[in-house]
Amino acid sequence: MTQSSATYPRLAVAVGGGRLGHVEVELSAVLAVAALASLIFVPSLGTLGALGFLAAGCALCVLRPGQVIARVLRDWPVMLLAVFCILSVTWSREPGLSLRFGIQLAATFVIAVAIADRLSPRDFLRTLGAFLGVGMIASLLFGTTSGETAAWTGIYGSKNAFAGAASTFAIIALGLAIAPGPLALRLTFLAGGAMGCLFVVLAQSTGALVLMTITLLACAICLVLGRWSGLAAAAALVGAALVAVLAGVVASAHITALSDAVLQSTGKDLTLTGRTELWAVALALIAERPVLGVGYQAFWVIGNAEAEALWYMFGIEARSGFNFHNLYLSNAVEIGLLGVALQMLILLGAAVLTLRWVLRSASAVAAVFFGLTLMVVMGSLIEVPLFFQFSLRSVLVVATFSYARDALWRGA
Repeated sequence: MTQSSATYPRLAVAVGGGRLGHVEVELSAVLAVAALASLIFVPSLGTLGALGFLAAGCALCVLRPGQVIARVLRDWPVMLLAVFCILSVTWSREPGLSLRFGIQLAATFVIAVAIADRLSPRDFLRTLGAFLGVGMIASLLFGTTSGETAAWTGIYGSKNAFAGAASTFAIIALGLAIAPGPLALRLTFLAGGAMGCLFVVLAQSTGALVLMTITLLACAICLVLGRWSGLAAAAALVGAALVAVLAGVVASAHITALSDAVLQSTGKDLTLTGRTELWAVALALIAERPVLGVGYQAFWVIGNAEAEALWYMFGIEARSGFNFHNLYLSNAVEIGLLGVALQMLILLGAAVLTLRWVLRSASAVAAVFFGLTLMVVMGSLIEVPLFFQFSLRSVLVVATFSYARDALWRGA
């Protein structure tokens, strides 16, 4: 069921030339679904996918501008980051780029909020699950492999992108499989979840496999705790925290052996395939402009000597699609520590809000939103999954923040 459907216009469609009656179509819901679908296929469609997202999203906003504005104002923490990125034009090394990309980021956030206002949390997940499922089937039928190990890349062009999409699909599908609904639909999602897990394995992405496994375990634990009394759940959380601390102490005492084992099993070297070297460079750059950074998306620019040196060092001939492989360090270089604080308000805020939501409601839908956010939080330590324009994960985190805030406000 969609949200606030009575406040949006409907479009009557004649069936059989009117002889069979009329069917009312909620144009706003169609536009919301179209925007999400376009975003899902941006890795394959490129600019066309981004244009589809913008066209459908802007049309959705135009249908009910007052309601969208009200929702944006209610979700004001989300917009602070976008506004800050636009304002970085005043100190950016590349003011033209910062302004353009900042406006695109703001548009992405506004459309994400509009989608959250139009679709219920379950409809949002079903839409993502359905179209990601299409991507998985297309990857099975038309996908490719790469490397000596023939790792699957699907229709996404890289094994990491394919593994990320497959793990997201698996978590959504398995969550919807245990949510209330028609048995046939739940069985379909169960089969889809199993297929998603298999695809993560075939992609041979150790990071995605580990993140997905931890996320599924965390979701299962939260669902169990959500069905316990408040005192029992609190005691279990304290116990889990103590176990984690104990495990950390034991691990620190055997850090060398553990490091060697992990590196051998993943095929990485001591620099995590150059990540530690990148992080050292990022820290040095942050020290030069710690508060505001060099400007939103103003570092990885052709002609910037520092970026050119890193592209040369790591053999990036295309001179694009590269980053510092850490969300906080990468964004601190561009928008400073102040900007990073704003992004943490959104990301960690979404994680905390969804955790409270699932513990309060024991809802499978809430658990899925928590799991997807948790996966982004964990992945942010070694990748840069957000915040940038026309990004599915950015839209997902913004929508999650909005949904969780609403659910807690209503006492759900």
